[in-house]
Amino acid sequence: MALNANALTTLNMAKTYLKIPLAETSQDSLVEFFINASSEMIERETDRKLKAQSIVDTVHGRSSNIVLLSQWPVNSITELRIDNSSIFVDANTLIDASEYRIGDDKNSLVLLSRTFTKGYNNVRITFNGGYSTIPSDLEHACLWMVFFYHKIRISEDIGRQSKSKGDESTSLTQEAPADVKNTIARYKRNEFAAAHAPVWNV
Repeated sequence: MALNANALTTLNMAKTYLKIPLAETSQDSLVEFFINASSEMIERETDRKLKAQSIVDTVHGRSSNIVLLSQWPVNSITELRIDNSSIFVDANTLIDASEYRIGDDKNSLVLLSRTFTKGYNNVRITFNGGYSTIPSDLEHACLWMVFFYHKIRISEDIGRQSKSKGDESTSLTQEAPADVKNTIARYKRNEFAAAHAPVWNV
């Protein structure tokens, strides 16, 4: 097992969090599996690619000078093309970098002196989006999920709400605590721009 490219923490950090000695390698594959599962779960819940990577968006032109990009923060724009045929190969479809910039909110592209031609999937943006350094609260959410999976696996308590031994009864945590849920919620998109909604009267 190896960490996926979208892993939100490292093996050593997870082992430290789980209080597993770094020199102890017998559980490395299992911990890496839990990191991958936790990272994928968080990406699914936030509906985002969280780690910095190259992304290609194809969106509709709407006679506006701004388009909302699918992933953020936007670190750099590699290429912008506008082509009503949606082929994007002719040299004249390439827009010079001096004609646009990244929006102040780091999740949009802004044309400086023109608008996007109205059309269906006629705008293609290649960019680098996501976090180069994962925010500490987001990494902690991933680590807590790794801890949860590891605890359940070791104790074999999945599905039970409590367990008893003699006169003692212990409640079991079967879901993420509120601070982890709140952290994940903070990284969900709040804007509702219709980047891929139908374009009428093209």
